[in-house]
Formats: sequence, C-alpha cells, structure tokens
Amino acid sequence: MKRLASVFLIAIAGCGPGEAPSTPAVSASSQSTIQAKMVEVRTAQVPIRVEVTGQVAAIYQATLSSKIQGTIEKVLVREGVSVAKGQVLVVLDNRDLRADLARMDAESENAKAHLRRMTGLYQKDAVSKQELENATRAFKVAEANRKAVLAQLSYTVVKAPFDGVITEKKVEESELASPGQPLLKMEDSQHLRLEATVAEGDVRAVSRGDRIPVLIDALGGQALAGTVSQILPAGDPQTHTFMVKVDLPTTTGLKSGMFGRLQLDKGVSQTTVIPKSALVERGELTGVFVVSPDNVAHLRWVRVGRTFEQTVEVLSGLSLGERVFLDGLRGVDGAAVQILDSVKAPTNP
Repeated sequence: MKRLASVFLIAIAGCGPGEAPSTPAVSASSQSTIQAKMVEVRTAQVPIRVEVTGQVAAIYQATLSSKIQGTIEKVLVREGVSVAKGQVLVVLDNRDLRADLARMDAESENAKAHLRRMTGLYQKDAVSKQELENATRAFKVAEANRKAVLAQLSYTVVKAPFDGVITEKKVEESELASPGQPLLKMEDSQHLRLEATVAEGDVRAVSRGDRIPVLIDALGGQALAGTVSQILPAGDPQTHTFMVKVDLPTTTGLKSGMFGRLQLDKGVSQTTVIPKSALVERGELTGVFVVSPDNVAHLRWVRVGRTFEQTVEVLSGLSLGERVFLDGLRGVDGAAVQILDSVKAPTNP
C-alpha cells in the first residue's frame, strides 16, 4: 500500500505546477469518415480572351434643330417621353409665313390667269412668242415663290423622324429659335449597341458578323449575345485603337450610356482547371480539399486565375493527377475519406 502511494506521488511530481497529467489526444475529425466524390486535376484547352470596355449607345439617335428663325409657340414633349414617327414635337410661330403664303397664292393665281390669257392671244396671233414666254416665266417664278414659302411653313412644325424616346429638351416655349439651334435630342431605345475601342493588336480577332458575349455590369452577370455590325476602317493614330460596334438584343433595363465589356477570343491555351464547385473560400483565401494517397482530406490554399462557365483556372497550388473534392463544401481538414467516385476535370471549360 505504501508502494502504491509513492508511485502516485511520483506521477504527480512529474507534472509541472498547474498542469494535469497528459493523455493522448484524438481529434474528432480524424475519427470521422467522409463519403465524397473526387475529381482528378487535369489540363484543358481554354480560350485566350481579351476584355475590352465600351459604352452602350443608341443605333438611331438624332438632334432636332430649327431650320428657320422664329418664336417657339409650343413644346409638346418632355424628357423620357416615348414618341412615334411623324408625331409633332415642337411648333414655331407661323403667322408671318401664313401671310406670305396668302400673298404668294394670289400672285401665283394672277400669273396663271395672265398665262392663260396670253396663250389664247398667241394662238390667235395677237401677241408675239416673246410675250408668251415672258408670261410663262412669270408664272413659274410665282409658283416657285409659293413653294418656297410652303417649305418655310413646314419648318415651323418639328416632327419625330422615327419611333423613340426624347432624351433631352434644350428649349422652352416663347424662346427665339435660330437656324441650326438644337431643340430636342431623341434616340431609339429599342435598338442599342456597345461601342468599344479595340487595340490594333486585338482587332484582327474580330470580324463583322461575329457573335460576341457582352457583359453589362448594371444588368448583373448574364452575358448578352452581341453581333459585330461595324468596324471603323480608320483607327486613332494616338491611341492605336479601332472603334468596334456590337449590336445588342432588346433587353429589359438596358439603356444608352451604360458601361459594358466584350470578350474577344484570340485562340486557345492549355492550362490546369478544376470545377468551380471544388473551391472553398475563407475570407480572401481560396482553397480546395486534396485527398492524399492514404485517403485523408487536407485543405490546401491555391491561386486561381480566369473563371469560365463550368471551371476555374488554377495557377498554383495543385499538381496534375491529384484528387480534390468535387464538392469543396463537404471537405473537413484531416478527415478520412471514402471515395465514392473519381472523375477527370471537364475538358470543356
């Protein structure tokens, strides 16, 4: 009995002050077994893409200006209003022109009556040919003057040249409009395009008629299917860029002036990829769960690059042939793994 007590005292003395006797610790994770599908790290051919920024603009837009001088009598629209082709937008005071038209009508009627009279007399050899020609010219001049006033009168009514939306109103009623002065701006909001400047080294990667994905940040991550409609033949000699215009489909919420990005494919390259589902994000770090040869899961931080539709490029942290969790959210660091299935990484990014 004394010997047992002495052994107990020795065991206590072996512990430092404030310490308890140590016992082998076993982690919960090492005792658990995870059933999960694996994916084998492989290389795949991915497109080499160049991203170009641009701005959405209306294909059809117009600045409506006054062709004559006159007081603005009515402005029938405001910004944001939809208008139809031929709709009256602005009316100028036309009283003076109507008075001129009445005078021109009277002069034209007089000249026409004089011409009829001279024609009858000429047929009776009562007047010379010269007198008939003078009467004919007088009628033509009077009629030309009348048509000129009619044209001036038509300029007092400004109509919409196409279906669209008023984007800017630059005048108010009772203001004096001068020839060439902008009155309104309008655009067709149903037909929009992205106008982007492409570097001269990348412009050969795009051709008229190409289908190109266009990302509009204000609309979220869904890419729009754009069609290249125009590549301006002359570039900017200072920036060495060319203007490329990409027509966009009619899309709810898409407006001119929005920022957009288009992606140009310049070929393919071979790179390491894994499915997006394999990634695990912890704050600003990105990792995957790698399964060791003894079937134990280990969290490993990786550096990723480009993101594709189904996969993501891995720049460093993984080697070809390694196995990672297909669903990274199922991984537990240090846990034993029962592999349900092992597949290759998708070859189509």
